[in-house]
Amino acid sequence: MTPEPAFPTWPLVVVDVSELTGDEAPAAVAGALGAAVEAARARGEGFAAVVRMPSAVRRGPRLAAATERVRMLRRLRPGLAESCLGLAFVVSAEMQQANAKAIRAGAKLWGCPTHTVDTVAAAHAWVREQLKTGDGPDARAQGGSGA
Repeated sequence: MTPEPAFPTWPLVVVDVSELTGDEAPAAVAGALGAAVEAARARGEGFAAVVRMPSAVRRGPRLAAATERVRMLRRLRPGLAESCLGLAFVVSAEMQQANAKAIRAGAKLWGCPTHTVDTVAAAHAWVREQLKTGDGPDARAQGGSGA
C-alpha cells in the first residue's frame, strides 16, 4: 500500500513560513526541506521548492541562532545537492536588501540552484522552469541568483 503523499504537488514542494517569526522560520524550513529530500530519495526523483519566508527584517542573528543555521545547512546541503533542482525564496524587497550577501551566496550555501523574488507567482514560474530543465546533476550545478 502506498502512503498518502506528504507533498501533494510533488515534485513541486511548497514551504510557507511567512507567518512565523524570524526565529521560528529556519527550523521549519529545515524540517520541510529535510522531509522533501527523504521523499526524493524514496521516489527516486528530484524536486524543486518555493519557500515563502517572513517579511519582517531581522536585525542580525544571535550567535546561537547563527551557529544553529550553519549546522542546519551542513546537514541539509548534501541531500539538497543530490535531489533538489532549485529553491525559490519569496521575500520582500526590504528583506532581499537586508540579506543581499547571503542571497548572492545562495547556491553555494544550499547546494542547489536558488533564486530570490518578491512574488509567489515569480517563484512558481522559476521553479517550473527548473523542473523542466533541471533533470540531472549537470543542470543543478549551473546555479542561479542566490538566496
